[in-house]
Amino acid sequence: MRVGDTIYLDYQASTPIDDRVLMIMQEASKTLFGNPHAADHALGWRAAAAISAAANQIGNLFGLQGDDILFTSGASEANAIVIRTAEELASRSQRTELLIGAADHGSIIGEAARSRLTQREIPLGHNGAPNPACLEAMISDATALVSIIGVNNENGAIADLKVISDICMEGGAILHVDLAQAPLAMDIDLLDLNIAFATISAHKVYGPKGIGALLMAPGLSDEIEPVIVGAGQQGGRRGGTMPTELILGFGEACRLISDIGSNERKLIAAIRDDFVGRLETSQSAELVGDISKRHPGNALMHFPGRDASDLLARLQPFIAASTQSACSSGSVEPSHVVQAMGYDRTYASECVRFSFGRYSDFQQVDQVVAILENVLSEC
Repeated sequence: MRVGDTIYLDYQASTPIDDRVLMIMQEASKTLFGNPHAADHALGWRAAAAISAAANQIGNLFGLQGDDILFTSGASEANAIVIRTAEELASRSQRTELLIGAADHGSIIGEAARSRLTQREIPLGHNGAPNPACLEAMISDATALVSIIGVNNENGAIADLKVISDICMEGGAILHVDLAQAPLAMDIDLLDLNIAFATISAHKVYGPKGIGALLMAPGLSDEIEPVIVGAGQQGGRRGGTMPTELILGFGEACRLISDIGSNERKLIAAIRDDFVGRLETSQSAELVGDISKRHPGNALMHFPGRDASDLLARLQPFIAASTQSACSSGSVEPSHVVQAMGYDRTYASECVRFSFGRYSDFQQVDQVVAILENVLSEC
C-alpha cells in the first residue's frame, strides 16, 4: 500500500486496519458501548454477547472454543502471563527450568530474564527456526516450560511445531508458542498440535492495536496466574474492563483470515518471490535463510557492504521497511535474530527486513526495486 509518498513494506511490524474491521469497530462504538461486565441491564448483556461471539471467531481460527481465549492488551502481556504461570507451576514441582528460542521476541526474552526460573536458549537450525534436535537434547525433568516463536518476526522462519510439541509431551514440559506472526503464514490447529499456550496480537492480522489474547488448551485456564488482578474480570484471570470495540475488530480480522487466508498467502508469496528474485538477479541483495517454510510476506535481505540503517535513511520517505523487529528498533546492536542464525555483527548490520501484505501488489515491487537500485547506485 502507499501512504502519501511512502510504499509500506513493514507488515510484520504492524498491519493496517482492514476497512471491514474498522466498520465493525465503528458500529460497535455506537451501539455496544455499554460495559460488558454490567450484569443488570440489556446494553451490558449485548456487549458481553458480542464479545463472546468475537471470541468464537478468534477461537475458530485456531481450532479452539471462545472459552479458551483470554483477552489481553497484546501478545507481550500474554507472554508475561505465560511466564508468570510457569513460575507458579514450577513452585509446586521440581521443574525450575525455562527453555526459550535463541531468536524469540524481545517480550519473551525480557520476561524470561526477570523470572525466577533458570533460563537456557534453544539454538536455531539452518532455516532460522528453533532446532528440534537441540531441544530434544536439552529438555529434562527440570524443564517447566518451553517457549518458542512459531513464525519468526524477523527472518520469517516457520518452526516445526508438531515435532517440537511431541518432544515437549515426551519430556513432560508445557509448550508455549508465540503465534503473533502465524495466522498470516499458515493454518493452525492448537488441539491437533497439542500446544498448551499460545499468544496472538490483533495488529499483526489487520486488526487494531491494543488488543491481543492468550490461547489456552482446554482445561488449562484454571492454571493461569494473572499479571493484572483488577476486580476479577475474565474469571479472575485478567482484570480490567474488556474493550468491546477492539475485541470485535479482532474477531472480524480473524474471521477474514479464516475466509481468505489461504488464497491471500499464495498471492503475497508470489509478490515477495518477485521482489527477492529481482534483487538476487541484479546481485543487489540476497535472501537470508531458506525460501521454504517461511512467512509468505517475509523478505529479510542482506545487502553486502551496505549499512542497513544508512540504506533505510536514504530510502526515506519512499519505502517503509526495518533493520530488525520493531520491538528492538531502539537498540544499537544489530539484530539478535540474524546473529543467532550464525552470522556475525557486520553481516547482521547489513540486513533489511521487507515484509509484504494484503495491500501489496506487483506494481509496488516495480517501484520499490527501481528506488532501491537508484539509491544503491549512488552510495
